[in-house]
Amino acid sequence: LVSLPEPRPGDLFLDLEGDPFAFDDGIDYLFGVLELRPGGEETFHAFWSREADGRVTLAGEKRAFEQTIDLIMDRLRADPEIHVYHYASYERTAFGRLMGRHATREAEVDSIFRTGVLVDLYRIVQQSLIASVESYSIKKLEPFYGYVRNHDLRDANSSIVAFETWLEGGGEGGAAEELLHGIQEYNEDDVRSTWWLRGWLETLRLELAASIGEDVPRPAKEPE
Repeated sequence: LVSLPEPRPGDLFLDLEGDPFAFDDGIDYLFGVLELRPGGEETFHAFWSREADGRVTLAGEKRAFEQTIDLIMDRLRADPEIHVYHYASYERTAFGRLMGRHATREAEVDSIFRTGVLVDLYRIVQQSLIASVESYSIKKLEPFYGYVRNHDLRDANSSIVAFETWLEGGGEGGAAEELLHGIQEYNEDDVRSTWWLRGWLETLRLELAASIGEDVPRPAKEPE
């Protein structure tokens, strides 16, 4: 729990949806970011790897990746103390892969990596608690902090199946568009659940401080 940074009003919560079987080397087709604004306002950003005609393409993936990185960097310029929270290693790995695949945003991703902007809550969960569940997937942990999902896709594999079904239907605007709407709802559930999980871990951190009778330290943010 000492790995939890101090929460900030502008913190971001990130989740990517990818299909390792699409195209030749897979594709990340949806970049979801939940933004907490000062004053309590919440904004969900959904960057799709799509063209104007609705097709998902690698050029669209590049554009969505750039939009995501640009959003993060813009918010960091406004407040260098914010962090980007995610669950498990996929998002960090994807940033490195996409930076190399598309030869874009190298300096920005390097800065995000070096300064500790990304915070993997899965690693913190693994190192902080023992829970009565068969796995530490975020869906299994949600009953502990009371998050109820709005969409019934069970897991990331279900979203891949839905995306593959959409591709088989033509993979363009108007073809089973409700499948993509469901994937976006699932993605928004994931980032909101990550936010709730951070709040629960903060509560556990306060309980730990009360039990030991002293403050629990925070990590220092790495300098540029």
